[in-house]
Amino acid sequence: MCQHIGKTIVKVDRTESTNNYAIGQVYENEVEEGTVFLAHDQTFGRGHFANRWESEAGKNLTFSVFIRPAFLPVHQTFMLSKVVCLGIENCLSKFINDVKVKWPNDIYVNDRKVCGILIENGIMNSQIRQSVIGIGLNVNQARFHSDAPNPVSLKLISGEAYDLDSLLKDVLESIDYYYAQLVAGKFEYLDRAFHDRLYRFDEWHAFKDENHHYTGKITGVNEIGQLRIQEKEGPMHEYHFKEVVYL
Repeated sequence: MCQHIGKTIVKVDRTESTNNYAIGQVYENEVEEGTVFLAHDQTFGRGHFANRWESEAGKNLTFSVFIRPAFLPVHQTFMLSKVVCLGIENCLSKFINDVKVKWPNDIYVNDRKVCGILIENGIMNSQIRQSVIGIGLNVNQARFHSDAPNPVSLKLISGEAYDLDSLLKDVLESIDYYYAQLVAGKFEYLDRAFHDRLYRFDEWHAFKDENHHYTGKITGVNEIGQLRIQEKEGPMHEYHFKEVVYL
């Protein structure tokens, strides 16, 4: 199993989506596990469902990582989200404060989104044959023009410009470290680390689901990746993505 994420980096000048590009390369060629596909200009980055990822050419990091986590049971695919989120959070925390993981797989600084992650798994015979992990990290972009509610970049937070190659190296090394923990079966360690870094973890906040508004606190994430929220003077709720709204 590969523990050298980023050993090979394929750079492309322009592509619609690094995930689409990576998936195409995997199907057409023999791609080494851990290969990273990096775009200078991603013109139509994809998020979850119909969401789009805005990125100014040459200002940010938009890339996809290819891995083959066949050792991971299908019902524990959310561990991949934990690994990637922890890697990015750990790296960014060296430069800025108040970095948190917003379930299921965004990176927030205070209440603003600095990084989004899209993981697409290829499953066959109840086994994860491959995963393509798309990452969009806002680095040096100073203005955002889409209708995304709360984007921010490292430059807007710190006032500093960052060298993209150096930052990419740091991010990949950090993700590689946490992926190595997953390969080694250190699930409990990863679970604890993920919960410790969860946005709004163990704090009372307002939430909304299809039935009501309520006050609750996030208590963690279960084995299949559902967010667990304890309602104040009410039951424990477990949600899949898009089933609950943070207020």
